[in-house]
Amino acid sequence: MLDLDLRPEKKGSSPWLMVVGLVLLLFAGALLAWWGFSGLGEGGAPAQPTATVPQTPLLPTRDPNATPVPIATLPPTPTSTPIATLTPTPEPPSPTPTVAYVIAGADGANVRTGPGTGYPRIGYINPGGQATVIGRYGNWWEIVYQGGEGWVFGDIVTAYNVEGIPEVVPPPAPTAAPVQPTAVPPTAAPPTAAPPTTAPVSARGIMANSYTVERAPGPYAVNADIWFNMDISNTSNSTVEYIALGTVVEQTNQFQKSWTYSSFTPGQRFTWRDHINIPAAGSYNLWLTICFMDGQCARLAGPVAITVQ
Repeated sequence: MLDLDLRPEKKGSSPWLMVVGLVLLLFAGALLAWWGFSGLGEGGAPAQPTATVPQTPLLPTRDPNATPVPIATLPPTPTSTPIATLTPTPEPPSPTPTVAYVIAGADGANVRTGPGTGYPRIGYINPGGQATVIGRYGNWWEIVYQGGEGWVFGDIVTAYNVEGIPEVVPPPAPTAAPVQPTAVPPTAAPPTAAPPTTAPVSARGIMANSYTVERAPGPYAVNADIWFNMDISNTSNSTVEYIALGTVVEQTNQFQKSWTYSSFTPGQRFTWRDHINIPAAGSYNLWLTICFMDGQCARLAGPVAITVQ
C-alpha cells in the first residue's frame, strides 16, 4: 500500500508538487481497481479457473418419413463346443420262432388221414411243395393240410426244424375190406421161351402177368438202351399205392423207376414199356420190382439174365 500524505500543504510548498501527487494518487487508484477486478473473484475470494466442459454432440433428428435401413445381423458367436449326441443302441429284435415244415421230393407226396398206407388218401403235395409239421408217428409226419390235418411218409419228403416235434397218437386205423382170393389162370409160356426162373409173386394183391427183356440175354453195349415190358394186375379189392415201379439190377441195385407215387385200383391191369442203361460191362440179373408207401419193396418177376460188353 502506498502511504500518501493528504495533509494540507505547508505554506511555502510548490503547487507543482501538488499536481504530481494528485496524478500519482489517481494512478495508484486505477492500479488498485485493476488489480482487484483481475486478481479477486466475487466476494473478495480468489477467482477459480473455469473448467472446460466438453459439449455433447447433438444427435441428428430422425426423419419419420425416411425408409428404415436394415441393420445387418451378425451371426452369434458360439460360446461352447456342442456336445455330440450319442445314438442309442437298438435293442435286438425278438427271435422269430422256427416253424417245422416238410418239402415234397421230386415226385410229390400223397397226403393221408393217418400214418400208413392203410389210411385213405385225401390229397397230394406237388413236387417242391411244403407243409407245416405239427406231429410225428414213426416215420410219418402229421401236417397242416387244407385247413385240417394230414399225414405224409417221411422217406418221400425232407423235414426241417422238427427237433422238438412231439410224438402223437395216430387216429384209429380204418377197417379194411376182406380181400377175396382170386384165381390166377396159368400163363403158358411160348414154346421158344425159356421158363421163368421164379414163379410170379403177388405182393399186396399186385401180380406180374409177364415181364420180358427184349433181345435178352444180349449182349448189349455199355449204356445201350435195354428195353423191358411189364404186364401187371391188381388182384385185390382195394386200391394199392406205391412209391416206385420198374426194373432193378440185382448186382448194383440200380433202379430204373418207370412209375413213381401212383396206385392201382381194384382189378386194374397195367402194361408198360421202358428201358434201362447199364454203364459197365458184365453179367447182370434184372428184376421187376415194386416199392410201397411204407418203404417195403417186393420183386414181382425175374430174374432175367443179360450180358453187357
